[in-house]
Amino acid sequence: MHWYAAAQLSSPETYFQTAAFCLVVAVTLIAVGRHQRRTGRSIINPDRPVRVADVLLPEAQPRKSKRVTGRIYLFFGWFLVLGVVINLINGIRAARG
Repeated sequence: MHWYAAAQLSSPETYFQTAAFCLVVAVTLIAVGRHQRRTGRSIINPDRPVRVADVLLPEAQPRKSKRVTGRIYLFFGWFLVLGVVINLINGIRAARG
């Protein structure tokens, strides 16, 4: 049987920079996804009560589509956490060898 060594495709710094960027995006997506899944409201436009001509209009009801969007954000956020782990492993392996 033949033993093949894995080719180093990038420097360790590249792997660590990619892991850091993925971590920032993943934390953001997970935070936004958790907020939308819990509340059913967008983090950008939270549907607060609005005052029009001295009358306070009530906020809109939470929407199911926002909760589904929150779950999608959570999925992609946790998927990027997997990318962080893989990039950290590759960076450590590239630094050692």
